[in-house]
Amino acid sequence: MACCSHNHEECEVKEKNKSKIVLYILSLVLFGIGFIPALAEYKIWIYLVAVLLAGYDLLIEGIKNLFKLNFEESTLMTIAIIGAFIKGDYPESCLVVLLFKLGEFLEEFAEEKSNKNIEDITKIKANNANLVEGDNVNVVKVENVKIGDILLVKPGEKIPVDGIVTAGTSQIDTSPITGESKPVRVEENNEVVSGSINLNSAIYIKAEKEYKDSMASQIIDLVYEATNNKGKTEKFITKFSKVYTPIVIVIAILLVIVPLILGADMDKWIDIALFFLVASCPCSLVISIPLSFFSCIGAISKKGMIIKGTKHIENLSKTDIIAFDKTGTLTTGKMVIDKLEATKIPENEMLEYIYSIESLSNHPIATAVANYKKDIEKLEVKDYIEYSGHGLYGVINGKEILFGNKKLMEKYDVDTAEYVDNTITLAVDKQIVGYITLKEELRENVENILDNLKEAGVKDVAILTGDNKKAAKNIADKLKISQVYAELLPQEKLNKVKELQADKNKVTFLGDGINDSPVIATADFGMSMGTGSEIANNTADGILISNDIASLPTIIRIAKKTMRIVKFNITFSLLAKLVVLIVGLFGTAPIWLAVLADTGVTLLTVLNALRILRK
Repeated sequence: MACCSHNHEECEVKEKNKSKIVLYILSLVLFGIGFIPALAEYKIWIYLVAVLLAGYDLLIEGIKNLFKLNFEESTLMTIAIIGAFIKGDYPESCLVVLLFKLGEFLEEFAEEKSNKNIEDITKIKANNANLVEGDNVNVVKVENVKIGDILLVKPGEKIPVDGIVTAGTSQIDTSPITGESKPVRVEENNEVVSGSINLNSAIYIKAEKEYKDSMASQIIDLVYEATNNKGKTEKFITKFSKVYTPIVIVIAILLVIVPLILGADMDKWIDIALFFLVASCPCSLVISIPLSFFSCIGAISKKGMIIKGTKHIENLSKTDIIAFDKTGTLTTGKMVIDKLEATKIPENEMLEYIYSIESLSNHPIATAVANYKKDIEKLEVKDYIEYSGHGLYGVINGKEILFGNKKLMEKYDVDTAEYVDNTITLAVDKQIVGYITLKEELRENVENILDNLKEAGVKDVAILTGDNKKAAKNIADKLKISQVYAELLPQEKLNKVKELQADKNKVTFLGDGINDSPVIATADFGMSMGTGSEIANNTADGILISNDIASLPTIIRIAKKTMRIVKFNITFSLLAKLVVLIVGLFGTAPIWLAVLADTGVTLLTVLNALRILRK
């Protein structure tokens, strides 16, 4: 009862499976009893009960399909079972059912193992949220949370919606979302995403999105979309089985009719026809191919990427060139100080001026300065003015401070004789006293990641960016990337991808901005970062929700491994069928051997498909 009260549907499935196993065991016992000589006169009834106990559902489905002219696996097996029984081959008819059902149990086990990764992803949703209303905390459905609501997240609870921490400090486990096992420290003003788990301290968050727009909901929707979005190979197998099975039945009928006309031994040819029906069953293809793709989606999701359908796996596996939009992909998107030159005042004083005036703007320079040197004093700034595209003005301790480019210096009549090109310059009381240069911060171990991509079979890497040529070249030189294209407009990026595709190269593109959407759509496989724009995410074939390109080599290897397994399973299944059919045409092989061969081939291809899930 505990099971049923917890999850009624799951309990029903388990009870049904238990019943099937009990009936199977009873059928197996009756099959053995049928060989007792003293019960020979009752064997027809013993085997009939045995067949019905284990195969009643198969026979019902097969007969229904036969009347509907729906020729599939159950139809073939039903014809073979009934045909063998009518001929008086009772043990053989029963053995066909027992072997077929054994195969079904093994297939269900394999599918359950494959489904586990997908089910783990869909469990990231928090069903309820603790809504703070004045001095009270009320439990509400997560779907009822509104933007701006303050929520209490206790230790051990899932974060219900995307939000910002308003109070408290804690460690959160983001692995259900990103695959990253290392806990992340969060404090006031830090963003948190739904589906993450709060580990050790209570925190309060302000809801920034409703549940339907939050990360957890989007991931669950993408997973369901992915499982229904079939690729060319998978669609071909489905169509193939629908055409193939009726052809097999027609051939089996001809194997009976033609010898009948020619006056041949009918018993022998009926046995051959029944053997042919069972041996021709395409279940190894129909089961193992979708299972391979499904396992691939589950394995890749564990590495931090959601692929929007099995149809995209084939293109990803064929990747020849990966093109990156530099900012936010190869780099963190954060600026760091590359060079600081204090020419007429102490370096610490220069940093205080820059940090104080920059902290009033939205520029990332203040953060860069704070990271460059700790414990910088923040001074009071008066008469602050921001000149868009030029720089900042303010008064600190009675001194006029200018921080910006040459045009700002000229605007305030600063002597620019000492101005250094391509720098951000600091002037105090109309005299240049120093300058800084900035660079983008590279992602950790990005050089190794690019090497790993080459080892995974990627032929080349390119940069397509709207940034200036100097900044792009600096990054490209450090990463030893020869193909770098800078100062590109969205249409120019798109054209460049088409150029890369011209030599029959399969191009994968990774970007994160609104202006990357056309390129993502044009690439053979388009990816966006999980933190990317909504338009980019909607256009992408895959979303890197982990925001970590370190997993890309592994993801590509999984896709390639999947396609190798799919091709092997197709080839192996067809060759095995051919060999068994040739053996069957000699008329010496029993029907149960065809079932055993079919079950064996299916089991081997299914186990091969499950190799995709290995770490």
